[in-house]
Amino acid sequence: MVPWELVFAIIPGLILFFYGIENFSREILAVAKGSFANLLGRLTSRPVIGALIGAVVTALVQSSAATTIITIGLVNAGTLSFLQSLGIIIGSNIGTTVTAQLVAFKMTALGQVLIPAGFLVGIFGRRYRFLGKPLFYFGLVLFSLNLISTGLTPFQNDPEIIALVTEYSALPLAVLIGFLFTAAVQSSSVTTGLVVVLAQQGLLTLPQAIPILLGANIGSTTTTLIASARMNLYSRRAAAAHFIFNLGGVLLILPFLVPFADIVTAIGGTEAQMVANAHLIFNLIAAAVFLLFIGRFGQVVERAVPGSEPEILMRTRHLEEGIPDDTQAGFEVIRKELRHAHEVTLDLFRAAMTYLATSKEADYQMVERLKSLNNYLDARIEQALRAISKRQLSDGEATEVVFLVRMSNEIERLGDLGADLGEFFRRMSGNGNGAPAVLVKKTDGVYRILDENIVGLGLLFPKILNATVAELRGRDVELQHAINERYREQLVSLKREGAFADSRYLEVLSIIEAANAKVRDLRKLAEQYSREKTAGTPSVGLDDPLSLRNPVAGDDLERVPDLPVEHRVPRVDVEEGSCGELPRRGDHDQVP
Repeated sequence: MVPWELVFAIIPGLILFFYGIENFSREILAVAKGSFANLLGRLTSRPVIGALIGAVVTALVQSSAATTIITIGLVNAGTLSFLQSLGIIIGSNIGTTVTAQLVAFKMTALGQVLIPAGFLVGIFGRRYRFLGKPLFYFGLVLFSLNLISTGLTPFQNDPEIIALVTEYSALPLAVLIGFLFTAAVQSSSVTTGLVVVLAQQGLLTLPQAIPILLGANIGSTTTTLIASARMNLYSRRAAAAHFIFNLGGVLLILPFLVPFADIVTAIGGTEAQMVANAHLIFNLIAAAVFLLFIGRFGQVVERAVPGSEPEILMRTRHLEEGIPDDTQAGFEVIRKELRHAHEVTLDLFRAAMTYLATSKEADYQMVERLKSLNNYLDARIEQALRAISKRQLSDGEATEVVFLVRMSNEIERLGDLGADLGEFFRRMSGNGNGAPAVLVKKTDGVYRILDENIVGLGLLFPKILNATVAELRGRDVELQHAINERYREQLVSLKREGAFADSRYLEVLSIIEAANAKVRDLRKLAEQYSREKTAGTPSVGLDDPLSLRNPVAGDDLERVPDLPVEHRVPRVDVEEGSCGELPRRGDHDQVP
Protein backbone atom coordinates (compact mmCIF):
# COMPACT_ATOMS: atom_id res chain seq x y z
CA MET A 1 0.00 0.00 0.00
CA VAL A 2 1.44 3.39 -1.04
CA PRO A 3 1.43 5.88 1.88
CA TRP A 4 -0.69 8.98 1.28
CA GLU A 5 2.24 11.09 2.42
CA LEU A 6 4.25 9.81 -0.55
CA VAL A 7 1.41 10.56 -2.98
CA PHE A 8 1.08 14.15 -1.72
CA ALA A 9 4.86 14.55 -1.83
CA ILE A 10 5.22 13.45 -5.47
CA ILE A 11 2.02 14.57 -7.22
CA PRO A 12 2.42 18.37 -6.67
CA GLY A 13 6.04 18.14 -7.76
CA LEU A 14 5.08 16.19 -10.90
CA ILE A 15 2.40 18.76 -11.78
CA LEU A 16 4.89 21.59 -11.40
CA PHE A 17 7.48 19.63 -13.43
CA PHE A 18 5.10 18.99 -16.29
CA TYR A 19 3.82 22.58 -16.24
CA GLY A 20 7.39 23.91 -16.19
CA ILE A 21 8.58 21.71 -19.10
CA GLU A 22 5.55 22.54 -21.24
CA ASN A 23 5.81 26.29 -20.71
CA PHE A 24 9.59 26.38 -20.96
CA SER A 25 9.37 24.74 -24.42
CA ARG A 26 6.68 27.19 -25.51
CA GLU A 27 8.58 30.25 -24.25
CA ILE A 28 11.83 29.20 -25.91
CA LEU A 29 10.01 28.74 -29.21
CA ALA A 30 8.29 32.12 -28.74
CA VAL A 31 11.64 33.83 -28.11
CA ALA A 32 13.08 32.18 -31.22
CA LYS A 33 10.05 33.39 -33.25
CA GLY A 34 10.41 30.77 -35.93
CA SER A 35 14.22 30.70 -35.93
CA PHE A 36 14.26 26.97 -35.14
CA ALA A 37 11.92 26.29 -38.04
CA ASN A 38 14.07 28.40 -40.38
CA LEU A 39 17.22 26.70 -39.12
CA LEU A 40 15.76 23.25 -39.76
CA GLY A 41 14.48 24.40 -43.15
CA ARG A 42 17.98 25.45 -44.27
CA LEU A 43 19.48 22.03 -43.64
CA THR A 44 21.42 20.28 -46.33
CA SER A 45 20.71 16.67 -47.22
CA ARG A 46 23.48 15.44 -44.90
CA PRO A 47 21.81 13.37 -42.13
CA VAL A 48 24.68 13.88 -39.64
CA ILE A 49 24.21 17.66 -39.71
CA GLY A 50 20.47 17.15 -39.31
CA ALA A 51 21.09 14.91 -36.28
CA LEU A 52 23.39 17.49 -34.67
CA ILE A 53 20.89 20.30 -35.17
CA GLY A 54 18.05 18.10 -33.95
CA ALA A 55 20.02 17.33 -30.78
CA VAL A 56 20.89 20.99 -30.14
CA VAL A 57 17.34 22.25 -30.75
CA THR A 58 15.86 19.56 -28.48
CA ALA A 59 18.41 20.31 -25.76
CA LEU A 60 17.35 23.96 -25.88
CA VAL A 61 13.59 23.43 -25.87
CA GLN A 62 13.78 20.35 -23.61
CA SER A 63 11.16 18.57 -25.68
CA SER A 64 11.74 16.05 -28.44
CA ALA A 65 8.00 16.29 -29.15
CA ALA A 66 8.36 20.02 -29.94
CA THR A 67 11.30 19.35 -32.26
CA THR A 68 9.62 16.49 -34.10
CA ILE A 69 6.31 18.37 -34.42
CA ILE A 70 8.18 21.35 -35.91
CA THR A 71 9.95 18.91 -38.23
CA ILE A 72 6.85 17.14 -39.50
CA GLY A 73 5.18 20.53 -39.89
CA LEU A 74 8.04 21.63 -42.16
CA VAL A 75 7.73 18.38 -44.11
CA ASN A 76 4.00 19.02 -44.49
CA ALA A 77 4.72 22.55 -45.73
CA GLY A 78 7.32 21.29 -48.20
CA THR A 79 10.19 23.17 -46.55
CA LEU A 80 11.92 19.92 -45.58
CA SER A 81 12.01 16.69 -47.53
CA PHE A 82 11.15 13.42 -45.80
CA LEU A 83 14.76 12.24 -46.07
CA GLN A 84 16.04 15.48 -44.50
CA SER A 85 13.69 14.99 -41.57
CA LEU A 86 15.20 11.61 -40.65
CA GLY A 87 18.44 13.08 -39.35
CA ILE A 88 16.63 15.67 -37.21
CA ILE A 89 14.34 13.01 -35.74
CA ILE A 90 17.29 10.79 -34.85
CA GLY A 91 19.13 13.69 -33.22
CA SER A 92 16.12 14.83 -31.18
CA ASN A 93 16.41 11.78 -28.91
CA ILE A 94 19.96 12.73 -27.96
CA GLY A 95 18.80 16.21 -26.95
CA THR A 96 16.31 14.79 -24.45
CA THR A 97 19.13 13.38 -22.29
CA VAL A 98 20.07 16.83 -20.98
CA THR A 99 17.36 16.86 -18.28
CA ALA A 100 18.54 13.56 -16.83
CA GLN A 101 22.14 14.79 -16.72
CA LEU A 102 21.14 18.00 -14.91
CA VAL A 103 19.30 15.98 -12.26
CA ALA A 104 22.08 13.42 -11.91
CA PHE A 105 24.68 16.10 -11.25
CA LYS A 106 22.41 17.75 -8.66
CA MET A 107 21.82 20.93 -10.64
CA THR A 108 18.23 21.04 -9.41
CA ALA A 109 19.22 23.41 -6.60
CA LEU A 110 19.65 26.10 -9.27
CA GLY A 111 15.87 26.23 -9.56
CA GLN A 112 15.58 28.29 -6.40
CA VAL A 113 17.89 30.86 -7.99
CA LEU A 114 16.47 30.86 -11.51
CA ILE A 115 12.83 31.35 -10.47
CA PRO A 116 13.38 34.76 -8.77
CA ALA A 117 16.00 35.66 -11.39
CA GLY A 118 13.56 35.03 -14.21
CA PHE A 119 10.86 36.98 -12.38
CA LEU A 120 13.14 40.00 -11.92
CA VAL A 121 14.49 39.90 -15.48
CA GLY A 122 10.90 39.76 -16.78
CA ILE A 123 10.07 42.98 -14.89
CA PHE A 124 13.30 45.00 -14.91
CA GLY A 125 15.25 43.43 -17.75
CA ARG A 126 14.41 46.15 -20.31
CA ARG A 127 15.84 44.88 -23.62
CA TYR A 128 16.35 41.41 -22.05
CA ARG A 129 12.86 41.07 -20.62
CA PHE A 130 12.10 38.40 -23.23
CA LEU A 131 14.46 36.06 -21.31
CA GLY A 132 12.46 36.38 -18.08
CA LYS A 133 9.82 33.70 -18.74
CA PRO A 134 12.23 31.07 -20.14
CA LEU A 135 14.48 31.50 -17.10
CA PHE A 136 11.50 31.33 -14.74
CA TYR A 137 10.06 28.15 -16.27
CA PHE A 138 13.44 26.43 -16.48
CA GLY A 139 13.93 27.26 -12.80
CA LEU A 140 10.48 25.78 -12.14
CA VAL A 141 11.54 22.54 -13.89
CA LEU A 142 14.61 22.20 -11.66
CA PHE A 143 12.76 23.30 -8.53
CA SER A 144 9.97 20.75 -9.07
CA LEU A 145 12.51 17.93 -9.45
CA ASN A 146 14.20 19.09 -6.26
CA LEU A 147 10.79 19.13 -4.55
CA ILE A 148 10.12 15.53 -5.63
CA SER A 149 13.58 14.46 -4.46
CA THR A 150 13.06 16.07 -1.05
CA GLY A 151 9.61 14.50 -0.74
CA LEU A 152 11.03 11.03 -1.41
CA THR A 153 13.83 11.28 1.17
CA PRO A 154 11.80 9.96 4.15
CA PHE A 155 10.80 6.86 2.16
CA GLN A 156 14.16 5.84 0.71
CA ASN A 157 14.60 3.04 3.28
CA ASP A 158 10.94 2.05 3.57
CA PRO A 159 10.81 -1.72 2.87
CA GLU A 160 7.20 -1.53 1.53
CA ILE A 161 8.11 1.14 -1.01
CA ILE A 162 11.25 -0.72 -2.05
CA ALA A 163 9.26 -3.95 -2.45
CA LEU A 164 6.61 -2.12 -4.51
CA VAL A 165 9.20 -0.59 -6.84
CA THR A 166 10.92 -3.97 -7.22
CA GLU A 167 7.62 -5.66 -8.05
CA TYR A 168 6.91 -3.25 -10.92
CA SER A 169 10.44 -3.12 -12.32
CA ALA A 170 10.35 -6.52 -14.03
CA LEU A 171 11.39 -6.13 -17.67
CA PRO A 172 8.14 -6.28 -19.69
CA LEU A 173 6.09 -4.44 -17.09
CA ALA A 174 8.71 -1.71 -16.57
CA VAL A 175 8.86 -0.99 -20.32
CA LEU A 176 5.06 -0.79 -20.41
CA ILE A 177 4.97 1.55 -17.39
CA GLY A 178 7.56 3.84 -18.99
CA PHE A 179 5.57 3.87 -22.24
CA LEU A 180 2.16 4.53 -20.63
CA PHE A 181 3.41 7.22 -18.26
CA THR A 182 5.22 9.08 -21.06
CA ALA A 183 2.25 8.77 -23.41
CA ALA A 184 0.01 10.18 -20.66
CA VAL A 185 2.18 13.20 -19.83
CA GLN A 186 3.39 13.62 -23.46
CA SER A 187 6.98 14.19 -22.32
CA SER A 188 9.83 11.72 -22.00
CA SER A 189 11.78 14.38 -20.08
CA VAL A 190 9.26 14.10 -17.24
CA THR A 191 9.68 10.31 -17.11
CA THR A 192 13.48 10.29 -17.30
CA GLY A 193 13.78 13.12 -14.77
CA LEU A 194 11.58 11.22 -12.32
CA VAL A 195 13.51 7.96 -12.86
CA VAL A 196 16.82 9.70 -12.12
CA VAL A 197 15.33 11.25 -8.97
CA LEU A 198 14.14 7.81 -7.81
CA ALA A 199 17.64 6.44 -8.42
CA GLN A 200 19.09 9.39 -6.53
CA GLN A 201 17.00 8.45 -3.50
CA GLY A 202 17.98 4.80 -3.70
CA LEU A 203 14.52 3.62 -4.74
CA LEU A 204 15.64 2.41 -8.19
CA THR A 205 18.78 0.59 -9.27
CA LEU A 206 20.34 0.88 -12.70
CA PRO A 207 18.98 -2.49 -13.97
CA GLN A 208 15.50 -1.51 -12.74
CA ALA A 209 15.66 1.97 -14.32
CA ILE A 210 16.85 1.02 -17.83
CA PRO A 211 13.58 -0.71 -18.94
CA ILE A 212 11.53 2.30 -17.80
CA LEU A 213 13.78 4.58 -19.85
CA LEU A 214 13.31 2.33 -22.88
CA GLY A 215 9.53 2.47 -22.50
CA ALA A 216 9.71 6.26 -22.18
CA ASN A 217 11.53 6.46 -25.52
CA ILE A 218 8.69 4.62 -27.25
CA GLY A 219 6.01 6.63 -25.43
CA SER A 220 7.50 9.93 -26.64
CA THR A 221 6.41 9.10 -30.21
CA THR A 222 2.67 9.23 -29.55
CA THR A 223 2.53 13.05 -29.82
CA THR A 224 3.91 13.13 -33.35
CA LEU A 225 1.80 10.19 -34.48
CA ILE A 226 -1.35 12.02 -33.35
CA ALA A 227 -0.21 15.37 -34.79
CA SER A 228 0.53 13.89 -38.23
CA ALA A 229 -2.74 11.99 -38.62
CA ARG A 230 -4.32 14.60 -40.92
CA MET A 231 -1.12 15.69 -42.67
CA ASN A 232 0.27 14.59 -46.02
CA LEU A 233 1.93 11.25 -46.80
CA TYR A 234 5.47 12.43 -46.13
CA SER A 235 4.57 14.03 -42.79
CA ARG A 236 2.96 10.75 -41.73
CA ARG A 237 6.11 8.95 -42.82
CA ALA A 238 8.24 11.34 -40.73
CA ALA A 239 6.07 10.63 -37.68
CA ALA A 240 6.26 6.89 -38.37
CA ALA A 241 10.05 7.21 -38.68
CA HIS A 242 10.14 8.67 -35.17
CA PHE A 243 8.19 5.68 -33.85
CA ILE A 244 10.16 3.06 -35.82
CA PHE A 245 13.48 4.60 -34.76
CA ASN A 246 12.58 4.62 -31.07
CA LEU A 247 11.04 1.15 -31.15
CA GLY A 248 13.94 -0.19 -33.22
CA GLY A 249 16.46 1.22 -30.77
CA VAL A 250 14.70 -0.53 -27.89
CA LEU A 251 14.56 -3.86 -29.76
CA LEU A 252 18.24 -3.44 -30.64
CA ILE A 253 19.36 -3.06 -27.02
CA LEU A 254 17.00 -5.52 -25.29
CA PRO A 255 19.11 -8.67 -26.01
CA PHE A 256 22.18 -6.91 -24.59
CA LEU A 257 20.73 -5.33 -21.42
CA VAL A 258 23.09 -7.12 -19.04
CA PRO A 259 26.37 -6.28 -20.85
CA PHE A 260 24.99 -2.76 -21.51
CA ALA A 261 24.36 -2.26 -17.79
CA ASP A 262 27.86 -3.62 -17.04
CA ILE A 263 29.44 -1.07 -19.41
CA VAL A 264 27.52 1.79 -17.81
CA THR A 265 28.50 0.57 -14.33
CA ALA A 266 32.15 0.40 -15.40
CA ILE A 267 32.04 4.08 -16.34
CA GLY A 268 31.24 4.80 -12.68
CA GLY A 269 29.40 7.51 -10.80
CA THR A 270 26.49 7.54 -8.43
CA GLU A 271 23.40 5.46 -9.14
CA ALA A 272 21.63 8.55 -10.52
CA GLN A 273 24.59 9.42 -12.74
CA MET A 274 24.73 5.88 -14.07
CA VAL A 275 21.00 6.01 -14.93
CA ALA A 276 21.50 9.33 -16.74
CA ASN A 277 24.56 7.93 -18.54
CA ALA A 278 22.60 4.84 -19.58
CA HIS A 279 19.96 7.09 -21.14
CA LEU A 280 22.61 9.08 -23.00
CA ILE A 281 24.67 6.10 -24.18
CA PHE A 282 21.61 4.19 -25.36
CA ASN A 283 20.44 7.12 -27.49
CA LEU A 284 23.93 7.69 -28.89
CA ILE A 285 24.23 4.03 -29.91
CA ALA A 286 20.77 3.98 -31.51
CA ALA A 287 21.48 7.23 -33.37
CA ALA A 288 24.83 5.95 -34.69
CA VAL A 289 23.32 2.68 -35.95
CA PHE A 290 20.37 4.33 -37.68
CA LEU A 291 22.51 7.08 -39.23
CA LEU A 292 24.85 4.41 -40.57
CA PHE A 293 21.93 2.65 -42.29
CA ILE A 294 19.74 5.71 -42.91
CA GLY A 295 19.03 4.74 -46.53
CA ARG A 296 17.63 1.37 -45.49
CA PHE A 297 15.82 3.08 -42.61
CA GLY A 298 14.04 5.37 -45.07
CA GLN A 299 13.02 2.38 -47.21
CA VAL A 300 11.57 0.57 -44.19
CA VAL A 301 9.49 3.66 -43.32
CA GLU A 302 8.24 3.96 -46.91
CA ARG A 303 7.12 0.33 -46.85
CA ALA A 304 5.45 0.82 -43.46
CA VAL A 305 3.55 3.89 -44.74
CA PRO A 306 2.93 3.15 -48.44
CA GLY A 307 1.64 5.67 -50.94
CA SER A 308 2.32 7.18 -54.35
CA GLU A 309 1.63 10.82 -53.53
CA PRO A 310 4.31 13.10 -55.05
CA GLU A 311 6.44 15.08 -52.60
CA ILE A 312 5.90 18.80 -53.16
CA LEU A 313 8.88 20.84 -51.92
CA MET A 314 8.99 24.63 -51.75
CA ARG A 315 12.05 24.79 -53.98
CA THR A 316 12.92 26.07 -57.40
CA ARG A 317 14.08 23.61 -60.02
CA HIS A 318 16.69 25.82 -61.74
CA LEU A 319 17.34 28.83 -59.44
CA GLU A 320 18.76 27.01 -56.41
CA GLU A 321 22.34 27.70 -57.54
CA GLY A 322 21.62 31.39 -58.09
CA ILE A 323 21.81 33.54 -61.24
CA PRO A 324 24.85 33.09 -63.52
CA ASP A 325 27.10 36.12 -64.02
CA ASP A 326 26.41 36.03 -67.74
CA THR A 327 23.11 37.89 -68.24
CA GLN A 328 21.91 35.79 -71.19
CA ALA A 329 22.65 32.60 -69.25
CA GLY A 330 20.69 34.14 -66.37
CA PHE A 331 17.70 34.75 -68.63
CA GLU A 332 17.86 31.14 -69.82
CA VAL A 333 17.75 29.86 -66.21
CA ILE A 334 14.74 32.09 -65.49
CA ARG A 335 12.97 30.91 -68.64
CA LYS A 336 13.43 27.31 -67.51
CA GLU A 337 12.03 28.19 -64.08
CA LEU A 338 9.09 29.89 -65.77
CA ARG A 339 8.36 26.64 -67.63
CA HIS A 340 8.54 24.85 -64.29
CA ALA A 341 6.00 27.34 -62.86
CA HIS A 342 3.74 26.59 -65.83
CA GLU A 343 3.97 22.83 -65.10
CA VAL A 344 3.09 23.44 -61.44
CA THR A 345 0.06 25.53 -62.47
CA LEU A 346 -1.17 22.78 -64.78
CA ASP A 347 -0.74 20.26 -61.94
CA LEU A 348 -2.71 22.60 -59.67
CA PHE A 349 -5.74 22.62 -61.99
CA ARG A 350 -5.56 18.86 -62.41
CA ALA A 351 -5.35 18.39 -58.64
CA ALA A 352 -8.50 20.52 -58.24
CA MET A 353 -10.32 18.34 -60.76
CA THR A 354 -9.08 15.19 -59.00
CA TYR A 355 -10.49 16.55 -55.75
CA LEU A 356 -13.83 17.20 -57.47
CA ALA A 357 -13.99 13.52 -58.45
CA THR A 358 -12.82 12.05 -55.11
CA SER A 359 -13.63 14.62 -52.36
CA LYS A 360 -10.61 13.18 -50.48
CA GLU A 361 -8.86 15.43 -47.97
CA ALA A 362 -5.44 14.33 -49.27
CA ASP A 363 -6.36 15.53 -52.76
CA TYR A 364 -7.41 18.93 -51.44
CA GLN A 365 -4.15 19.21 -49.49
CA MET A 366 -2.36 18.64 -52.79
CA VAL A 367 -4.23 21.65 -54.21
CA GLU A 368 -3.12 23.75 -51.23
CA ARG A 369 0.53 22.70 -51.51
CA LEU A 370 0.64 23.34 -55.26
CA LYS A 371 -0.90 26.77 -54.70
CA SER A 372 1.84 27.55 -52.18
CA LEU A 373 4.50 26.33 -54.62
CA ASN A 374 2.96 28.41 -57.40
CA ASN A 375 3.20 31.55 -55.24
CA TYR A 376 6.71 30.64 -54.08
CA LEU A 377 8.00 30.21 -57.64
CA ASP A 378 6.53 33.56 -58.70
CA ALA A 379 8.30 35.26 -55.78
CA ARG A 380 11.63 33.57 -56.56
CA ILE A 381 11.42 34.38 -60.30
CA GLU A 382 10.67 38.03 -59.50
CA GLN A 383 13.57 38.08 -57.06
CA ALA A 384 15.90 36.72 -59.75
CA LEU A 385 14.65 39.27 -62.29
CA ARG A 386 15.16 42.11 -59.81
CA ALA A 387 18.74 40.93 -59.35
CA ILE A 388 19.29 40.95 -63.13
CA SER A 389 17.63 44.36 -63.53
CA LYS A 390 20.36 45.89 -61.34
CA ARG A 391 22.98 45.02 -63.95
CA GLN A 392 23.92 47.12 -66.96
CA LEU A 393 21.31 46.01 -69.49
CA SER A 394 20.75 46.76 -73.14
CA ASP A 395 17.33 47.96 -74.28
CA GLY A 396 16.52 44.44 -75.48
CA GLU A 397 17.52 42.90 -72.14
CA ALA A 398 15.49 45.48 -70.24
CA THR A 399 12.49 44.62 -72.41
CA GLU A 400 12.98 40.92 -71.66
CA VAL A 401 12.88 41.63 -67.92
CA VAL A 402 9.47 43.28 -68.41
CA PHE A 403 8.13 40.36 -70.41
CA LEU A 404 9.31 37.72 -67.95
CA VAL A 405 7.98 39.60 -64.91
CA ARG A 406 4.57 39.93 -66.55
CA MET A 407 4.52 36.25 -67.55
CA SER A 408 5.46 35.13 -64.04
CA ASN A 409 2.72 37.28 -62.52
CA GLU A 410 0.13 36.01 -64.98
CA ILE A 411 1.04 32.38 -64.26
CA GLU A 412 0.70 33.07 -60.55
CA ARG A 413 -2.76 34.58 -61.13
CA LEU A 414 -3.74 31.61 -63.29
CA GLY A 415 -2.71 29.37 -60.41
CA ASP A 416 -4.90 31.39 -58.06
CA LEU A 417 -7.88 30.55 -60.26
CA GLY A 418 -6.97 26.85 -60.05
CA ALA A 419 -6.89 27.20 -56.26
CA ASP A 420 -10.26 29.02 -56.39
CA LEU A 421 -11.64 26.04 -58.29
CA GLY A 422 -10.41 23.64 -55.61
CA GLU A 423 -11.71 25.87 -52.81
CA PHE A 424 -15.14 26.06 -54.46
CA PHE A 425 -15.26 22.28 -54.81
CA ARG A 426 -14.35 21.99 -51.13
CA ARG A 427 -17.23 24.24 -50.08
CA MET A 428 -19.53 22.42 -52.45
CA SER A 429 -18.70 19.04 -50.89
CA GLY A 430 -18.73 20.41 -47.35
CA ASN A 431 -21.78 18.31 -46.52
CA GLY A 432 -19.58 15.21 -46.77
CA ASN A 433 -21.52 13.75 -49.70
CA GLY A 434 -19.14 15.00 -52.38
CA ALA A 435 -20.16 16.60 -55.68
CA PRO A 436 -23.09 15.17 -57.66
CA ALA A 437 -21.94 12.80 -60.41
CA VAL A 438 -23.71 14.82 -63.10
CA LEU A 439 -21.86 17.98 -62.02
CA VAL A 440 -18.52 16.16 -62.10
CA LYS A 441 -19.21 14.94 -65.63
CA LYS A 442 -20.35 18.32 -66.96
CA THR A 443 -17.43 20.18 -65.35
CA ASP A 444 -14.92 17.69 -66.69
CA GLY A 445 -16.29 18.12 -70.22
CA VAL A 446 -15.69 21.89 -70.18
CA TYR A 447 -12.44 21.75 -68.21
CA ARG A 448 -10.88 19.32 -70.72
CA ILE A 449 -10.71 22.14 -73.32
CA LEU A 450 -9.05 24.49 -70.80
CA ASP A 451 -6.55 21.75 -69.90
CA GLU A 452 -5.61 21.35 -73.60
CA ASN A 453 -5.07 25.10 -73.85
CA ILE A 454 -2.79 25.16 -70.80
CA VAL A 455 -0.83 22.19 -72.18
CA GLY A 456 -0.50 23.85 -75.61
CA LEU A 457 0.68 27.10 -74.04
CA GLY A 458 3.51 25.26 -72.30
CA LEU A 459 5.03 23.54 -75.36
CA LEU A 460 7.77 26.17 -75.87
CA PHE A 461 6.83 28.60 -73.10
CA PRO A 462 7.66 31.46 -72.73
CA LYS A 463 7.90 31.38 -76.54
CA ILE A 464 5.15 30.10 -78.81
CA LEU A 465 4.81 28.94 -82.43
CA ASN A 466 2.31 30.40 -84.89
CA ALA A 467 0.78 26.94 -85.37
CA THR A 468 0.22 26.68 -81.59
CA VAL A 469 -1.39 30.13 -81.56
CA ALA A 470 -3.86 28.98 -84.22
CA GLU A 471 -4.71 25.86 -82.20
CA LEU A 472 -5.25 27.87 -79.01
CA ARG A 473 -7.49 30.36 -80.80
CA GLY A 474 -9.56 27.52 -82.19
CA ARG A 475 -9.96 26.00 -78.75
CA ASP A 476 -10.91 29.42 -77.36
CA VAL A 477 -13.87 29.42 -79.72
CA GLU A 478 -14.66 25.79 -78.85
CA LEU A 479 -14.53 26.53 -75.13
CA GLN A 480 -16.73 29.62 -75.40
CA HIS A 481 -19.31 27.71 -77.42
CA ALA A 482 -19.27 24.95 -74.78
CA ILE A 483 -19.61 27.45 -71.92
CA ASN A 484 -22.46 29.31 -73.65
CA GLU A 485 -24.27 26.01 -74.19
CA ARG A 486 -23.82 25.07 -70.52
CA TYR A 487 -25.11 28.50 -69.47
CA ARG A 488 -28.22 27.97 -71.58
CA GLU A 489 -28.81 24.52 -70.07
CA GLN A 490 -28.31 25.83 -66.55
CA LEU A 491 -30.53 28.85 -67.01
CA VAL A 492 -33.29 26.66 -68.44
CA SER A 493 -32.92 24.43 -65.37
CA LEU A 494 -33.08 27.44 -63.07
CA LYS A 495 -36.16 28.75 -64.85
CA ARG A 496 -37.88 25.35 -64.68
CA GLU A 497 -36.97 24.38 -61.10
CA GLY A 498 -36.78 27.81 -59.50
CA ALA A 499 -35.44 27.85 -55.95
CA PHE A 500 -34.83 24.10 -56.06
CA ALA A 501 -32.35 24.29 -58.95
CA ASP A 502 -28.62 23.83 -58.32
CA SER A 503 -26.91 27.05 -59.45
CA ARG A 504 -23.42 26.06 -58.29
CA TYR A 505 -22.38 25.00 -61.78
CA LEU A 506 -22.57 28.63 -62.95
CA GLU A 507 -19.73 29.59 -60.62
CA VAL A 508 -17.63 26.67 -61.85
CA LEU A 509 -18.15 27.91 -65.43
CA SER A 510 -17.17 31.44 -64.42
CA ILE A 511 -13.89 30.27 -62.87
CA ILE A 512 -13.03 28.12 -65.91
CA GLU A 513 -13.91 31.02 -68.22
CA ALA A 514 -11.71 33.42 -66.24
CA ALA A 515 -8.88 30.88 -66.25
CA ASN A 516 -9.06 30.54 -70.04
CA ALA A 517 -8.97 34.34 -70.36
CA LYS A 518 -5.76 34.28 -68.32
CA VAL A 519 -4.33 31.59 -70.62
CA ARG A 520 -5.24 33.81 -73.56
CA ASP A 521 -3.40 36.76 -71.96
CA LEU A 522 -0.34 34.55 -71.50
CA ARG A 523 -0.60 33.41 -75.11
CA LYS A 524 -0.56 37.05 -76.30
CA LEU A 525 2.43 37.81 -74.12
CA ALA A 526 4.19 34.75 -75.54
CA GLU A 527 3.39 35.92 -79.11
CA GLN A 528 4.84 39.38 -78.46
CA TYR A 529 7.84 37.89 -76.67
CA SER A 530 8.52 35.48 -79.56
CA ARG A 531 8.41 38.33 -82.07
CA GLU A 532 10.79 40.38 -79.94
CA LYS A 533 13.25 37.48 -79.68
CA THR A 534 13.01 36.84 -83.43
CA ALA A 535 13.39 40.49 -84.44
CA GLY A 536 16.06 41.19 -81.85
CA THR A 537 14.92 44.79 -81.47
CA PRO A 538 12.96 46.16 -78.51
CA SER A 539 9.53 47.67 -78.93
CA VAL A 540 8.56 47.82 -75.27
CA GLY A 541 10.44 49.82 -72.67
CA LEU A 542 10.52 49.51 -68.92
CA ASP A 543 7.93 52.26 -68.62
CA ASP A 544 5.47 50.52 -70.97
CA PRO A 545 3.82 47.70 -68.97
CA LEU A 546 2.52 45.70 -71.95
CA SER A 547 -1.17 46.47 -71.98
CA LEU A 548 -3.25 43.45 -72.89
CA ARG A 549 -6.56 45.24 -73.21
CA ASN A 550 -6.44 44.92 -77.03
CA PRO A 551 -5.68 41.65 -78.79
CA VAL A 552 -2.76 41.28 -81.18
CA ALA A 553 -3.41 41.72 -84.90
CA GLY A 554 -5.66 39.07 -86.36
CA ASP A 555 -6.62 37.63 -82.95
CA ASP A 556 -9.95 35.91 -82.38
CA LEU A 557 -11.34 36.62 -85.82
CA GLU A 558 -14.31 34.34 -85.30
CA ARG A 559 -16.72 35.87 -82.84
CA VAL A 560 -18.59 33.53 -80.54
CA PRO A 561 -22.35 34.08 -80.65
CA ASP A 562 -23.67 35.70 -77.51
CA LEU A 563 -26.58 34.43 -75.50
CA PRO A 564 -29.90 36.12 -76.07
CA VAL A 565 -30.13 39.30 -74.03
CA GLU A 566 -32.69 37.86 -71.64
CA HIS A 567 -30.37 34.95 -70.80
CA ARG A 568 -27.08 36.80 -70.77
CA VAL A 569 -24.81 36.42 -67.73
CA PRO A 570 -21.48 38.15 -67.01
CA ARG A 571 -18.69 36.44 -68.93
CA VAL A 572 -15.24 37.00 -70.46
CA ASP A 573 -15.27 38.76 -73.84
CA VAL A 574 -13.30 36.56 -76.24
CA GLU A 575 -12.58 39.33 -78.76
CA GLU A 576 -11.30 41.85 -76.29
CA GLY A 577 -9.41 39.38 -74.10
CA SER A 578 -10.30 41.26 -70.94
CA CYS A 579 -12.27 39.91 -68.05
CA GLY A 580 -15.75 41.19 -67.52
CA GLU A 581 -17.15 41.33 -64.00
CA LEU A 582 -16.73 37.84 -62.64
CA PRO A 583 -19.60 36.77 -60.40
CA ARG A 584 -18.73 36.91 -56.73
CA ARG A 585 -19.23 33.94 -54.44
CA GLY A 586 -22.95 33.33 -54.24
CA ASP A 587 -23.94 35.73 -57.09
CA HIS A 588 -25.22 32.86 -59.21
CA ASP A 589 -27.69 31.88 -56.56
CA GLN A 590 -29.86 34.73 -57.86
CA VAL A 591 -29.69 34.82 -61.65
CA PRO A 592 -31.41 37.86 -63.21
